[in-house]
Amino acid sequence: MKGGHRVEGADVAPGEVVLERASRSFALVHERSRTLKEVALRGTRGRRARRSSVRALDAVDLRITPGEAVGLIGRNGAGKTSTLRCLAGIVPLDSGRAECGGRPVSLLELGAGFHPDFTGRENVFLNGALHGFDRGQMEARLEAIVDFSELGDFIDAPVKAYSSGMQLRLGFSIVAHLDADVMLIDEVLAVGDESFQRKCLVRISERMEGGATLVLVSHDPTAIERICRRVVVLEGGAVAFDGPVADGLLFYHRLLGTERGASQSLRPAAGGPLERGSIEVVELELRDAQGARRRAFRPGEALRVELSLRCAAPAQRAVAALEVRDQRGERCFRTDTTIGSVSGLLEVAFEVPRLALLGGDYDLAAGVWDQDAPPTALLDRVARFSVTPTVDGEGVADLRGRWSVHGDASSGGPTTQSPAAEHGSLAAASRTARP
Repeated sequence: MKGGHRVEGADVAPGEVVLERASRSFALVHERSRTLKEVALRGTRGRRARRSSVRALDAVDLRITPGEAVGLIGRNGAGKTSTLRCLAGIVPLDSGRAECGGRPVSLLELGAGFHPDFTGRENVFLNGALHGFDRGQMEARLEAIVDFSELGDFIDAPVKAYSSGMQLRLGFSIVAHLDADVMLIDEVLAVGDESFQRKCLVRISERMEGGATLVLVSHDPTAIERICRRVVVLEGGAVAFDGPVADGLLFYHRLLGTERGASQSLRPAAGGPLERGSIEVVELELRDAQGARRRAFRPGEALRVELSLRCAAPAQRAVAALEVRDQRGERCFRTDTTIGSVSGLLEVAFEVPRLALLGGDYDLAAGVWDQDAPPTALLDRVARFSVTPTVDGEGVADLRGRWSVHGDASSGGPTTQSPAAEHGSLAAASRTARP
């Protein structure tokens, strides 16, 4: 946009997002409320409202390449939502340029584009029209949209009777089934329940595999890590950081003054001082192959677990144990190893060359004892991590391999399908760690 008007630039490729010296201010009117007595005695005389302005975007320069997924984070009021609204063409710029190449679709707030008196089905066609799709195009997508939303018979009820979660289901389902070059999604995904959030993330990943560009505003670091490879931190309407996700989230937490370790202690708060001979896991870090701290991984990536230990007194035969648990708290994998004689402070690491887990949230718990590890003992510290969903496998264990068909088949001859390369397993990695 230039001077507040959208500019169709031939230099912007489909799926490309461009902000050039983008600036936008909003006027604020400060007026003290008055009592009924003051209104009766003075009327409107002497009323002078104080005016000021807030700069939501301050000469922002940003370029996102087609097919890229970028997380937009920052404090409340940093300019995240204003950036999306300017890119979507909802709010004009005061100066500069904001443009999305190709067709953008947006999900910026609950109920946006919905008529409360229309049914969900009618609002599907209304939203499609707002994004430039005719009735025939939306008819072809209607069944898939209703199935994805899981609204059932509520699709024929007025939207004003929907809960916020139902509005999210319908709104995201519509956006997810439109052919878009750019997806602009705000924090609204946080309204949905956990299972629908995971479903949304899978769908977003599928659209990105098809070449769509994503700009995602979220305060949930797990969602950012799962999908994005780049993070832009806004502060006071300007870009404060633009780079890799792990570094960006660390920068953001330092900005907030909330930087802390990656794990939580499982020890009872009233446990008191360490007993003689006991060993405490004071920190548990998860890192990738490059040594960067991570909380989200892809199936098949390398994972390195680093334990920082503190020994209250020397121990002759220390044993360390690691356990991976799924979202229900059930054990997926456990391994332990004898460290030997230990004292003071030390570091212990466990490396998984290829993470053989499928999409979901997991807990990795660790504990160290000065004798053999009791099988039912409470582990000392836990860290939450996520594995990004895949489109060619479901469950927990990543056993994806190669499909092959020989002989007569409906396709007309021998075929070989390779949905994914073979992956190693946690069990294979654990063989190097057994005593």
